[in-house]
Amino acid sequence: MSSLFVNAVGDVTFEVVAAASLAAVASVAALGAHCAKRQHGPEDASTPARKKRRQKKKKASSSVKHPVVVANGVAVDTEPVVAELKRRATSDKWRHKIVYTFLDDLGRETVNLSFEDVDRAARKVAAALQRDAGAVKGDRVMLCYPPGLDFALAFWGCLYAGVVGIPVYPPYPGTLAKDLPKFNRLVEDSGAAVVLTNTTYHLASKMATVKGFFSADRTSWPANLKWITTDSLADSLVAQYDEEDALSLTQNDVAFFQYSSGSTSAPKAVMISHGNLRAQLKTWESIEPTDTMVSWLPSYHDMGLVGFIITPCITAARCVSMSPISFIKDPALWMRTASKYKATHVCAPNFGYALAARKTSDKQAAEMDLSTLKQTICAAEPIRRESLDAFTSKFKAAGFDPNSFNCGYGLAEVTLVCTGQEPPQKPTLLDVSKRILETQRKVAVVSSKKGKQPPANEVMQLVGCGKAMPTFSVAIVDPDTNKPLDELQVGEVWMQGPSVAVGYWNRPEYTEEMFRAQFAGEKNSKNTYLRTGDMGFLRNGELFVTGRLKDLIIIRGRNVCPQDVEASVEQAHENVRPGCTAAFSIEKGDEEALVVVAEVKNGSSQQTLEEICREIIKTVLSEHQLKCEAIVLLRQKTIPKTTSGKIQRSASKAHFLDGTLTKPLFEYKAKGNNAQISSSRVPTKQMEDNTATAKNDKPSGELKTPDEILAWLLEHVAQEMEVPTAVGDGENSNVVSATANPAEIDPNTPWAMFGMDSVAIVGLSSDLGEFLGCIVSPSAFFQYDTPFKLANAPGLASGDLAGGEEGGEQSGSMQTATTVEEIDSSCFEIDNFPEVQGLFSQMKEFESAGLRVPFLETLTPEKRRMTNFNTYNYLGNASDPEVAAASKAGIEEYGTTMSSSPIVGQTQVNVDLEKALCTFFSAEASILFVGGWVSNVTTIDALVSKGDLILCDALNHDSCVSGQRLSGATILPFPHNDTKALERMLSKLRTKYRRVLIVIEGVYSMDGDIPDVHEMVRIKKKYKALLFIDEAHSFGTMGATGRGICEHYNVDPKDIDVRMGTMSKALGSVGGFILGSQTLIKYLKHCAGGFVFSVGLAPACGSAALKSVQLITESPSRTMTLQERSKHFYDLCKEHKIPMGENTFRGAPVVVVMIGSTIATAKASEFLALHQVNVKPIVYPAVEEGKCRLRFFISALHTPKQLEHTVLSLKTYLRDGFSNGSKPELTTDAISTNAVAKATEDDEFKTVKKRKSKKKKSAKAKSTA
Repeated sequence: MSSLFVNAVGDVTFEVVAAASLAAVASVAALGAHCAKRQHGPEDASTPARKKRRQKKKKASSSVKHPVVVANGVAVDTEPVVAELKRRATSDKWRHKIVYTFLDDLGRETVNLSFEDVDRAARKVAAALQRDAGAVKGDRVMLCYPPGLDFALAFWGCLYAGVVGIPVYPPYPGTLAKDLPKFNRLVEDSGAAVVLTNTTYHLASKMATVKGFFSADRTSWPANLKWITTDSLADSLVAQYDEEDALSLTQNDVAFFQYSSGSTSAPKAVMISHGNLRAQLKTWESIEPTDTMVSWLPSYHDMGLVGFIITPCITAARCVSMSPISFIKDPALWMRTASKYKATHVCAPNFGYALAARKTSDKQAAEMDLSTLKQTICAAEPIRRESLDAFTSKFKAAGFDPNSFNCGYGLAEVTLVCTGQEPPQKPTLLDVSKRILETQRKVAVVSSKKGKQPPANEVMQLVGCGKAMPTFSVAIVDPDTNKPLDELQVGEVWMQGPSVAVGYWNRPEYTEEMFRAQFAGEKNSKNTYLRTGDMGFLRNGELFVTGRLKDLIIIRGRNVCPQDVEASVEQAHENVRPGCTAAFSIEKGDEEALVVVAEVKNGSSQQTLEEICREIIKTVLSEHQLKCEAIVLLRQKTIPKTTSGKIQRSASKAHFLDGTLTKPLFEYKAKGNNAQISSSRVPTKQMEDNTATAKNDKPSGELKTPDEILAWLLEHVAQEMEVPTAVGDGENSNVVSATANPAEIDPNTPWAMFGMDSVAIVGLSSDLGEFLGCIVSPSAFFQYDTPFKLANAPGLASGDLAGGEEGGEQSGSMQTATTVEEIDSSCFEIDNFPEVQGLFSQMKEFESAGLRVPFLETLTPEKRRMTNFNTYNYLGNASDPEVAAASKAGIEEYGTTMSSSPIVGQTQVNVDLEKALCTFFSAEASILFVGGWVSNVTTIDALVSKGDLILCDALNHDSCVSGQRLSGATILPFPHNDTKALERMLSKLRTKYRRVLIVIEGVYSMDGDIPDVHEMVRIKKKYKALLFIDEAHSFGTMGATGRGICEHYNVDPKDIDVRMGTMSKALGSVGGFILGSQTLIKYLKHCAGGFVFSVGLAPACGSAALKSVQLITESPSRTMTLQERSKHFYDLCKEHKIPMGENTFRGAPVVVVMIGSTIATAKASEFLALHQVNVKPIVYPAVEEGKCRLRFFISALHTPKQLEHTVLSLKTYLRDGFSNGSKPELTTDAISTNAVAKATEDDEFKTVKKRKSKKKKSAKAKSTA
């Protein structure tokens, strides 16, 4: 039976590793050259030609008609689906209705998209294809995305542009050498010139290419491919979309390609036309706008694409989806989500239902409500009665009705599905004689006689796949004579209907053979059928599939060509004879399993046979992500072949099942429960009891040692792995699997050798995380590919796994040469450091886009006259005459520096400053440091160490992060401002660590938002943790009188263990300070390295800060003015629809304006500079690419007119921008607004100019005298 979608389990290997490795690659690539090409910089040389081609191909579309066609008595509308989406997006009734929701691993909503959102995003993608890639109707475009809704938006964008979208499995960046050749073959076969992806995948994949450039298995992406990152496209593209190509679409135009998931060596692209797609949707008409669909299926194959991306937009139902890895990690999440959202439709292959039943506890099921399910669709692989029964039994308590099962049949060649049931009705179950079916191709129904069941080996249990869906007709045909057969006769399944695809791309002969089949004697040349290649029969009009005409292997919904597996087996060991291998699948429980039968060279010793077996296991798992259920090694010239020398797989399978293979030399069989590794994991408590070295009764706060972790891993592996063990002697030895002895397992054996596939790895990583008390990503098993390497991986036990390239050593060293002479210059010449070259490359990227590098500029008088948003002189104290005078007086009294550590004694001004800070900010004691950065670093380092835990907000400042790393404590970030996630982590981890330090900020300078301090205090008290708040940007700016985030929330400052502040923000000076209890401060003054081993705060800085504290104590008016200015700027942005940060707080001193890509943000900064506004771009790697921004530090000195001018300039840029890549000339409006800006210089600059003028006059007078 052909696949409805690719193996969800095999594909999650990419997703499992991507979550961790994309972040790791992004950090490695922070300065890398891989980001040297953005999508909206200067056009490449080929673009003008493509644009000309596009202009040449434009046609008038007003005459295009979309007739209604009739198929098998059913009327089918042929209007392309894009028209329906556009109608809903512009309809007041539908435009705001949520159509897509995406969940994270915990089932939390991360994205909600309405029809209007989808339409806008599709228009942007289409415009980018038309404008940047010069794409025209019919061009092929690859869609290469990790899980998420970016794919859906890009796919709709392709339809909007009239191009042919090609969904593909995204090559995993960590294994490009293996995955990329497959992708390259698809690009070559399709002729695609454009790839759509998102920023994260693009950066990770390109960096992985750079990392592997000098490796032995070097590989590269196809040349001349244009990449477009769709998540970083500017909103202005919406207005540039040209819908002419979309309007000219007809039912015969190709909508998308669907590559078959069978052979990887000769890919076949199924061409799905717009007419095919529209006819297929006729089968989904029963879905209503009030319905909710829940899916974990991969979106780049037909069931996920047609069923759960296209269908919701046409039927107006809501689709709630999650990543396949989310389902594999927690199979109960699928039905838990269905219960939460009152799902009406779910769909999965057989193994999905089996896994959900096995991995959901009775208690979990009892808490669900599945009574709303209308259709529980099962298809894509042979349907097992055991799976349906197990699912029904498990979820009976949840109100699941087995009458909702819709067991169906379909394949990519019919767009999606062609037969199915019409619930409510139970699946049709049939027991037939296996012998008669195989020998006579007839169906003989088997029934129990006098209560006796026939022997299991004589019965084939079948599940009906329903009747032909609307518009389809099905026929059973003798594959040898092409004559149609009657019911209950077994033949090839043929399909006919308007959903049957156009054919195979660039395969005219194969298309003719498979898509133009006719009955023997048929004279009507138009009466053609699709040959599915599946064998089956009809009973009362219902289809029953019995197997494949050919030998395609289908495991967990994935189509695998046996020739590919056989080729891998022959390459696994030199003693495997070429052309003498058979790979096939057998039934095992409720799933299919892989068997390999292979001839080996005569004279192979017993030891060699075991070695061959191990190499086959390893190779098949590595190259195909498949476990071998059994391996049989035969002597030469004994495997079944035809007279022409072709392998007889069906005969080999029959002999294997009957035990009649000719004198096997070696036979390996997997352990019986191994097919369920992920679902039969040994409970953590039991594993600890069984692990000798883990019985040390350590306090729960102590970390596990590498020896303990290794013992646990080997014990767990031993319980699940199967070891080829010979029984008997010589050639007649029978080899079975036996449970391994942990002491006999080589800890340097790669995981693949243990027969563990991606599902098993996910399960084992989850258990290991429970054992260690921290999160262990499955990617760790790929990065550290043996138990020994993983057990010794730095940071594993603490949850801070770090270091090493993929598969690298865990010691932290990186050997680059065997002799000194061989050491490359990149290891000792700074000019050749990769990170240095990467930085310069990024600088060149700016220059190539016609931009200047916007950093380290000299603040010239001209720039000082601009409206400046780059400094955090929030209250204007940095330019206050009284503050300046106090600073000078400090120098005159104490000199320019203390010239010593403050531990030997402090100046009186610093002592007075400490007291003033305590009085104003309501603290028992305070300590001064020379800078804000060192304040955080040295304080965190002094408070926690190894054995402690730091739970830090994901958006903590670099100084906090650096202090955390220096401390040696375990570091676990929690999602930004997510107190629920923080509490969940504490509930699981608090007792495992000595101290827990929670680190947050009062105002987050990169996003301009604030935390829920009340909730943070509650959590820290409940779990007996310490709370550290970095108030660098909230002291002086938040609260009615500027006393910070505690005053803002009316929280008692004593409830905060550590408060940090800087003098460079509101206090107009330089330095940092910590506020806390007398005990804390006394401890820091004796133990904090940044205090004890550093020079003390300079008198000029201390004096200036002291005067600033006195000023804000005497009058809070500047704080009030700052908050009013910030609110005014915020409201102006809202009024003019300037896109701010999602959670930017109204009244906070930092306002963030989101632009998008690095280049677009840099251009925005330059544009504003032309309008006398000085604001620097915040770009990658400081923030994620696609989320680059302009950060406005609001000051009490800014005037309302300056703020208004700035917002209007922003509005102009976002409306007109640099769309043509050149600098626009200043308009009359711009000149007039500049004039206003110059006429309304702020008080700060006026004051400075007056002081300078006085100095000049004084100097002139002295010189005259």
